[in-house]
Amino acid sequence: MPPRSRGVFLLEALVSLAILGIVLMLGAGFLARRRTLEADRRDRDRAARALASEWVYLRTAFRSDLYPKDRRPFAGPGVFVDALDARSPVLSVRSTDIDGLYRVTLDVGYGTAVKRRLVEEGFVFRGASRPGRLP
Repeated sequence: MPPRSRGVFLLEALVSLAILGIVLMLGAGFLARRRTLEADRRDRDRAARALASEWVYLRTAFRSDLYPKDRRPFAGPGVFVDALDARSPVLSVRSTDIDGLYRVTLDVGYGTAVKRRLVEEGFVFRGASRPGRLP
């Protein structure tokens, strides 16, 4: 067996360390991105719960609480709505051809710097008014 030349072991070690450094840098970048994605997912879940809570409020509120308006803040309980101010929630209510039926659009921001929006649309029936009476 011929003797190994000097420096081969050192070269192998340097190549191994370079490969290890690249792998560690890629892994660290992946883990940092994963944390950001997880935080965005949790924030989106909170925004979805806020929308679900607003739907419950709108469907159980008094008829006078629901009136046509293009853009306004959520109509839910004050403390709850105040906690959503940074997300800039928007409630749009439009009347339809059917008495007591309203088309509702809920829009709330989520994510880093509230760049994304979560929008849901649906209908809320508040019951028909009695003839001759205002809603």
